[in-house]
Amino acid sequence: MPGPTVFARIRHTVGRAIRETAQALDRVAIRAETQATTSQKIGDPKYKFQDHLSRHRTKMPLLKRGTPVVSDEIAYLAPCASLIGTVHVGKGSSIFYGAVLRADDCNMGCGRSAEELEEFKNKDKEKRFIEDRDTDDTAGGGGIFIGEGTNIQDGCVITSKKEHTKIGNGVTVGHLAQIHSATVEDNCLIGMGAILRPGSKVESLSFVAAGAVIGENEVVKSGELWIGNPARKLRDLSDKEKNHLYYQASEYVKLATSQNNAMDLGGNLRIQSKSKADGDTK
Repeated sequence: MPGPTVFARIRHTVGRAIRETAQALDRVAIRAETQATTSQKIGDPKYKFQDHLSRHRTKMPLLKRGTPVVSDEIAYLAPCASLIGTVHVGKGSSIFYGAVLRADDCNMGCGRSAEELEEFKNKDKEKRFIEDRDTDDTAGGGGIFIGEGTNIQDGCVITSKKEHTKIGNGVTVGHLAQIHSATVEDNCLIGMGAILRPGSKVESLSFVAAGAVIGENEVVKSGELWIGNPARKLRDLSDKEKNHLYYQASEYVKLATSQNNAMDLGGNLRIQSKSKADGDTK
């Protein structure tokens, strides 16, 4: 892919400078507002400045690595999650607290067309590593593409340094799981703390147990349960267990939707304790 133009670089730099300046002014304004609403007197200890609004960037575009694209119909994107570079999330999916999705090693810069993105997704791995490298770095990795109705739970780490990471529809990725340049097909469950190493593939309606480590280029066949480190097949899933995979994903869509507006007020809500409230009524 061609590199960003000089104009694009200038626009990116100026835009970032304006944004940082605005954030600095916002902090000054909040400090002034806090001081105005406190009863400070000369000689009193300095008040503690606490900004309740997070400066964390949930979606971080990178000039040469792409822009996170999140469906307008996403179930939930936690304010402390991190989507970096070429990360695409489908409708009804949810990214929970502290999850990191990092696709920062691919040459799929900002402002690419849909046709260029499709070419990038389908390009052969070896060809991409040769053609997409530039003179400044060794980028040649892939993007992260998440389907619909999938939930990425707290503390998960997903990367795509060696190849695209593709996660299908209705997938549940448990807390602290790691997926690196791997493929997960529809309606799978990746257990808490499980690790999928580069090149591995989990076929549809499969279950990778908590703490299991799927080795490089390993394939979990459809409908299987794998456990252990290194992971191995334990048995086939029953029909009841397969149905539970659908149920698990749908329940997380409901949970995520219920939290979707939780941070509309910046999370800066003061809840009065019952004892204090009772005292005020006396």
